[in-house]
Amino acid sequence: MTASTPADMSYPPIRNGMDYLRSVVDHLDCEEPGERDLKYAVLHLQAATEVLLKALLVSLDWTQVFSKPDEADRLAYQQGIFHSCKIDDAIKRLRERGVEISPEDKGNITNLAQQRNRLQHFGLTAAAPAIESRAAQVLDFLIAFVDDHLRPGVQEVDQRHLDQEMLRVREALPRIRSYSAIIMKRIEPTLTGREWHTLRCPDCAKWALLAEGGETRCLFCETDWYVEFFPLVYAVGVLGHSQRDYRKTPGGPAEQCPDCDTYALIDEAYVAARPNEAVQYCFGCSTPFQGLEPCLRCGRLFQLPEDHFAICNDCMGSMG
Repeated sequence: MTASTPADMSYPPIRNGMDYLRSVVDHLDCEEPGERDLKYAVLHLQAATEVLLKALLVSLDWTQVFSKPDEADRLAYQQGIFHSCKIDDAIKRLRERGVEISPEDKGNITNLAQQRNRLQHFGLTAAAPAIESRAAQVLDFLIAFVDDHLRPGVQEVDQRHLDQEMLRVREALPRIRSYSAIIMKRIEPTLTGREWHTLRCPDCAKWALLAEGGETRCLFCETDWYVEFFPLVYAVGVLGHSQRDYRKTPGGPAEQCPDCDTYALIDEAYVAARPNEAVQYCFGCSTPFQGLEPCLRCGRLFQLPEDHFAICNDCMGSMG
């Protein structure tokens, strides 16, 4: 008895990415996704995002998908034997070529990649609501990304395939979102009146993180963090910064707070009271600031009064 000859696998990058995307929807579009569903939703959504971003990058300049474009080799590319760029680098290179990817979308993608890495090494550690919410955010981004950037450049037969796959995603997305809406309605009374202490959560991306009383806890996904680590978590998960940006900075993005003296103040944060205007926020004493400036002598942040030298009171006193 001889084994039958297997059918050839033909998964060009865009079809491969769409297959991952279809898998994500299949795992999440159910009444209550289980641990296995959540695990493969994270793995396949991160894979779909990376494959589709790089597919566009290749269409613009195939050398840019190499980790080191100046060492790009056509034969190595055709054989798939090369080190490709990281997803953060792919986003940066797409932006340099005119592709708009907002800081919020980049933050969602970066957080997804971190979830995927934690899942690979430590198993599922995030709460189900956080995973579903973040997945809905990234799916939203990918729908627009495929329509605006990938679909116009593919052949008609591939456009039909894209349209069929995206129809399934569009039909499922409202059902995936509905779970989030139920939770947000439940926690809304607790957040009302605390808009100056409500921020976007780095895990689930909802405006449901309450930074109050020196504690940081998301009411949506029920995740909490140690205050001393949170400025870095926020900078990466919400602002879309890379951890590599802070490798040579021991405290990460944290500054010393002029009120409580803890190194838990971040220079750029957004609160629900003013979601489009950056404030400075200390997670140690849960205080929003505006107009803090570094002292020219000691470097510490302080509230700079009008018509005042940029030197804090302590340094002014020591100067006699």
